[in-house]
Amino acid sequence: MGGDVAMMTRPELERRLVHEGIRPDAYDLESRRSRDEVYCLERGEAGWVVYYRERGLRREERVFPSETDACCYFLDLILTDPTTRISR
Repeated sequence: MGGDVAMMTRPELERRLVHEGIRPDAYDLESRRSRDEVYCLERGEAGWVVYYRERGLRREERVFPSETDACCYFLDLILTDPTTRISR
Protein backbone atom coordinates (compact mmCIF):
# COMPACT_ATOMS: atom_id res chain seq x y z
CA MET A 1 0.00 0.00 0.00
CA GLY A 2 1.63 3.25 -1.17
CA GLY A 3 5.14 1.88 -0.62
CA ASP A 4 6.85 5.09 -1.75
CA VAL A 5 5.07 7.22 0.85
CA ALA A 6 6.41 7.28 4.41
CA MET A 7 3.76 9.71 5.70
CA MET A 8 0.73 10.96 3.83
CA THR A 9 -1.77 13.58 4.94
CA ARG A 10 -4.99 14.71 3.29
CA PRO A 11 -3.30 17.73 1.61
CA GLU A 12 -0.59 15.43 0.20
CA LEU A 13 -3.26 12.95 -0.92
CA GLU A 14 -5.12 15.72 -2.72
CA ARG A 15 -1.92 16.79 -4.52
CA ARG A 16 -1.38 13.18 -5.62
CA LEU A 17 -4.96 12.89 -6.88
CA VAL A 18 -4.54 16.03 -8.99
CA HIS A 19 -1.18 14.78 -10.29
CA GLU A 20 -2.74 11.42 -11.24
CA GLY A 21 -5.56 13.10 -13.17
CA ILE A 22 -8.40 12.08 -10.85
CA ARG A 23 -11.65 14.03 -11.39
CA PRO A 24 -12.33 16.38 -8.44
CA ASP A 25 -15.97 15.27 -8.41
CA ALA A 26 -14.92 11.63 -7.85
CA TYR A 27 -13.87 12.18 -4.23
CA ASP A 28 -14.68 14.05 -1.03
CA LEU A 29 -11.89 14.65 1.47
CA GLU A 30 -13.75 17.25 3.50
CA SER A 31 -16.94 15.39 4.49
CA ARG A 32 -18.92 18.47 3.49
CA ARG A 33 -20.30 17.57 0.11
CA SER A 34 -23.58 15.72 -0.08
CA ARG A 35 -23.38 14.31 -3.59
CA ASP A 36 -23.31 10.59 -4.21
CA GLU A 37 -21.04 8.24 -6.10
CA VAL A 38 -17.84 9.59 -4.57
CA TYR A 39 -14.96 8.10 -2.63
CA CYS A 40 -14.76 9.64 0.85
CA LEU A 41 -12.11 10.07 3.51
CA GLU A 42 -12.92 11.54 6.90
CA ARG A 43 -11.81 11.47 10.49
CA GLY A 44 -14.22 9.48 12.64
CA GLU A 45 -14.49 8.66 16.31
CA ALA A 46 -12.73 5.31 15.84
CA GLY A 47 -10.05 6.56 13.42
CA TRP A 48 -9.81 7.52 9.76
CA VAL A 49 -12.68 6.26 7.63
CA VAL A 50 -12.64 5.48 3.91
CA TYR A 51 -15.82 4.57 2.05
CA TYR A 52 -17.77 4.97 -1.16
CA ARG A 53 -20.94 7.06 -0.82
CA GLU A 54 -23.75 5.79 -3.03
CA ARG A 55 -27.42 6.74 -2.75
CA GLY A 56 -26.75 8.27 0.65
CA LEU A 57 -25.19 5.08 2.02
CA ARG A 58 -21.62 4.28 3.01
CA ARG A 59 -20.40 1.30 1.00
CA GLU A 60 -17.25 -0.73 1.65
CA GLU A 61 -16.40 1.29 4.76
CA ARG A 62 -12.99 0.70 6.33
CA VAL A 63 -11.50 2.29 9.43
CA PHE A 64 -7.78 2.94 9.84
CA PRO A 65 -5.83 3.93 12.96
CA SER A 66 -3.70 6.54 11.16
CA GLU A 67 -4.20 9.23 8.56
CA THR A 68 -1.30 7.82 6.53
CA ASP A 69 -2.82 4.32 6.38
CA ALA A 70 -6.19 5.73 5.34
CA CYS A 71 -4.69 8.05 2.70
CA CYS A 72 -2.57 5.28 1.18
CA TYR A 73 -5.56 2.94 1.02
CA PHE A 74 -7.72 5.71 -0.46
CA LEU A 75 -5.13 6.48 -3.14
CA ASP A 76 -4.78 2.82 -4.12
CA LEU A 77 -8.56 2.42 -4.18
CA ILE A 78 -9.31 5.42 -6.36
CA LEU A 79 -6.42 4.78 -8.76
CA THR A 80 -7.78 1.31 -9.56
CA ASP A 81 -11.17 2.72 -10.59
CA PRO A 82 -10.88 3.82 -14.25
CA THR A 83 -14.09 5.88 -14.00
CA THR A 84 -12.35 8.41 -11.73
CA ARG A 85 -9.94 9.69 -14.41
CA ILE A 86 -10.29 13.01 -16.18
CA SER A 87 -11.20 12.39 -19.82
CA ARG A 88 -8.60 13.81 -22.16
